[in-house]
Amino acid sequence: MRLRQITAGFCRGPVLAGLTSALPLVALVVGWGGALFAGTWSPGPGAPLIGRIGVGIGQVGAVLLWLAGALWMTHALTSRPLAQAARRLSRRWLGLDRDVTYRAPVPVTRMATGFWWDGVEYHRSQREARRRAGMNARFHDPQVKRDGLWAAVAGVTVFPVTALPLLGVAGGLGLVVSGRTPIGLLILVLSLVASAFSWRILRPVAERFLGPDAGVRLGRRVQELETIQADLTQTQAAELERIERGLHDGAQARLVAMGMSMQAAERMIDRDPEAAKAVLADARASSRAALEELRSLVRGINPPVLVERGLVDAVRALALDVPVEVQVHAGVPARPERPVESAIYFAVAELLANVAKHAHAEHVTVDLAYTGNALVATVTDDGVGGIPAMPDGSGLAGIARRMAAFGGSLQVVSPAGGPTRATVSVPCVW
Repeated sequence: MRLRQITAGFCRGPVLAGLTSALPLVALVVGWGGALFAGTWSPGPGAPLIGRIGVGIGQVGAVLLWLAGALWMTHALTSRPLAQAARRLSRRWLGLDRDVTYRAPVPVTRMATGFWWDGVEYHRSQREARRRAGMNARFHDPQVKRDGLWAAVAGVTVFPVTALPLLGVAGGLGLVVSGRTPIGLLILVLSLVASAFSWRILRPVAERFLGPDAGVRLGRRVQELETIQADLTQTQAAELERIERGLHDGAQARLVAMGMSMQAAERMIDRDPEAAKAVLADARASSRAALEELRSLVRGINPPVLVERGLVDAVRALALDVPVEVQVHAGVPARPERPVESAIYFAVAELLANVAKHAHAEHVTVDLAYTGNALVATVTDDGVGGIPAMPDGSGLAGIARRMAAFGGSLQVVSPAGGPTRATVSVPCVW
């Protein structure tokens, strides 16, 4: 075993023991002190058996009551900050991302009677109303209760496992100092070796108890679905408006003009056949233009090459229209389901359009692959990079919301100076 692992474990163990020691230490101190105090209650040497049993029950009940009050106050004051610290350590040491959302205090409102309403009760002053609103948000937040569960579970798992090697080191040093060197060195070495592994108990406990509360997760998912639904509604409305505008201003106008030209040709064909032929030729040209406009309109809805040839060939055809050199690499075993295929295609189309408009790139690579039961498309360009975070209303945010509708995601890595890598993935099982 490398010295580096032992050193890291010996440094991390005390940190975890300190983070998870609040509830166990409070329980130990209050329980021990309460037992000593309750032990002073005596039914007297001549008390009957029922009296002694009653006193014993009272002693146990008092200790349990004191323990409950002390643990509740400790939870209310320490569970949230200690859980947040544990999340930061989990992210730094283990790469676990356990982001949670806490309930914000309700804004206080001044009523017509002069009192202040904090969402639950009335108060005489704004300061008191805000203080109580903060307390209500903290003490009645489901996520804080979840943090309390983490503190309780970690107190009986993480705390003893990480504290025992430290006690072993202290005991081994004590034995060495007292002259019992062989046994002291043995305990010291075993404790140091155990410290390299003891802190790793953080992973299973953090994965299970440091995440968001189930109700919070459900509420967040409902909010995401409502956002996706609103975005899809707006997208559909915009698409219908585009189709209507394209039909009204393009194909419909040309078809009306064709009808008028053919009517004019009918009137001219007897007295001036040559002029009628010219009018019919113009009408034929208008029909070709109207057909092209209809094809272009339909192509934006559902490209024929995507329907006939599949995603890979559709992306390759898309690359031909981009004013930048584009290479397409495909490792897709078969055609995915049509909705997934369409979602990936239009996401890649928008990403390539963004590259052409903003990246100032000379070369773009599109990689299509099937990994981890997901269809993944990665667009990489050698442009200027430096794409900011995805604000609401941006094209990238729109792609992310459309991917979320399929349970997928969008990830963008764009350091200043490039390269920029955008990856869209959608769960897909063949």
